[in-house]
Amino acid sequence: MSGGLRLVGLVASVRIQAVLLLSVSLVSCVPAFTAGDHGSDPVRGVLVGVILFVTMFFGILKARRPWYETRLEHLTPPPPTAETVAEDKTFDLLSRGLTVPLLLVLGIGLAVGYATGIPVGMFLAGMAAGMLWQSRWLAAEERRLGGRVLCLHTPPRVAADDPNGAAYRQSRFWIVRPAS
Repeated sequence: MSGGLRLVGLVASVRIQAVLLLSVSLVSCVPAFTAGDHGSDPVRGVLVGVILFVTMFFGILKARRPWYETRLEHLTPPPPTAETVAEDKTFDLLSRGLTVPLLLVLGIGLAVGYATGIPVGMFLAGMAAGMLWQSRWLAAEERRLGGRVLCLHTPPRVAADDPNGAAYRQSRFWIVRPAS
């Protein structure tokens, strides 16, 4: 791969990240509901889980919609030097970069759930569910705009001297329309 900008489909990117995060965060909650006596009422654990989930679900919807709208208003074709990642390669590219963060989410969620009975993973499950819900709107916007909306694939660690650093901070979107 080149050292230039790599672009992936926005809708696919959001959905892939959300599905992986949702799966891992829900699994991390299992000990909170099944692992022995935590000295707390199971109803309290469920209530805390619901509060965490709902708060983050609606928080992500409220915060991200204006962020997406601003970027969708300024779509342009991608720069000629950018590499567009094929749709069938997007999952592999994104999932590889998420392996370590997802393992951390799983480990921390399992440990806290087992030790306290609090399903902290529900916080991230709410975020993931909000992302999935938002992806429906993004897919509709993509259809309305008549093309594939692309976003940057930002590496997990960006070096201070990375020539693409400014582009990563900008978080622009681009559009590729089918040739007529």
